[in-house]
Amino acid sequence: MNLVKRNIFGDVLNWLDDHRILLIKGARRTGKTTLLGQIRTHLEQSGKPTVLFSADQELDTPYFKNPKLFFRFLSDQYLPKDGKLYCLIDECQYLPDASLFLKVIHDLSFGKIKFIVTGSSSLELLKIKEPLTGRKIEFTLERFSFREYLQAASEYRYDHLFKIPQDIQALKEFYEIYRKDLEYHLISYLKWGGYPEVCMEKRDERKRKYLREIIQTYIEKDVSQFFRIENISKFNSLIRLLCSQRACILNRSEISNTLGLHFKTLDHYLSILEGTFVITLVRPYYTNVRKELSKMPKVFINDAGIIGNYVVTELQDFKSVEGALIENFAFTQLKQHDDTELFYYRTVSKAEIDFVLKQDQCLIPIEVKFRKRLTIPAVMKNFISNYRDNVEYGIILCQEDFGQIGQVYVLPVVLTDFLVLA
Repeated sequence: MNLVKRNIFGDVLNWLDDHRILLIKGARRTGKTTLLGQIRTHLEQSGKPTVLFSADQELDTPYFKNPKLFFRFLSDQYLPKDGKLYCLIDECQYLPDASLFLKVIHDLSFGKIKFIVTGSSSLELLKIKEPLTGRKIEFTLERFSFREYLQAASEYRYDHLFKIPQDIQALKEFYEIYRKDLEYHLISYLKWGGYPEVCMEKRDERKRKYLREIIQTYIEKDVSQFFRIENISKFNSLIRLLCSQRACILNRSEISNTLGLHFKTLDHYLSILEGTFVITLVRPYYTNVRKELSKMPKVFINDAGIIGNYVVTELQDFKSVEGALIENFAFTQLKQHDDTELFYYRTVSKAEIDFVLKQDQCLIPIEVKFRKRLTIPAVMKNFISNYRDNVEYGIILCQEDFGQIGQVYVLPVVLTDFLVLA
């Protein structure tokens, strides 16, 4: 079994000398506890005083009842006379009034104790009575990206990244060498998704059992107990419907009528699904922010395994993969780009570009054309022309073609997670 080095590991280490709380968020079972253990090992090997707590398992201990008591306990037992203590807290959403707890211990221990914490739900951590503004740096630990999955599944080493357009020739050679292996493993990735324990398991029957158990635990713990949702049947039906409508524009009115859900209830359920990292709602790109917020978003499912658990997907071979599933895959990889925002673009006449990647003022239009005749859509040409001061190039992600047409690079979709854009 290969040890998978997570993409954000180095990013977190780069902030260890900063005084703010490092908050690592992510869905259940994405490997936050494992990552925290790796950070602890790194700190201990560097000679740093380190202590690790699991809030969900130690919640009944006296020192977790009050942040001042917790600070006193750390000072008595672990804080060195000289130097800094690194305090790691797993599942911090179980702390009483988590944001207030973290604020108080951070302020009490400023400069003496560095806190690194994980949390499974952004929603609970965002219900802030005392804001952590200026006191935290946030990271999101996603499920395995395709490159991370390949570390676990492939016999080859895939530590390559390619800047576009500078490395286009090297990318082409890479594709020629590894194409068959990439396509073979993408089928499995689309079937099972990126939950680490599912990816690391070799036997299909156990993969299936692990995946079902992960989703069942999410429904029972997060949805039923944590957020006190009583109508679990309707909630499950909403997930199933969204999985069947992946990569589509979200029509709240239609969904409300189909499921018999009140608009407020539907919005509440959607906020839970987004806050617990099950779905992402992608807004349309407008220079007018008011328009962006008022228009309907597209819905994407953050893991292909969730889709496979709720709806049947045909995955006999690479070329037969359904287009919306490929678009959803492209989204899950593109969303992990650092310091970027992801939108879609739609004209009044309903011509659409699947994604617009925005970094500062730079825009990259990206279209997924997996089984269509390969041409540059007029809407992309117009977008590049209309935003010429902000667009250097566009990208079409396709099945197997590789080339360039004007300002547009045509690239195989299996390469999406290997691209450095903007």
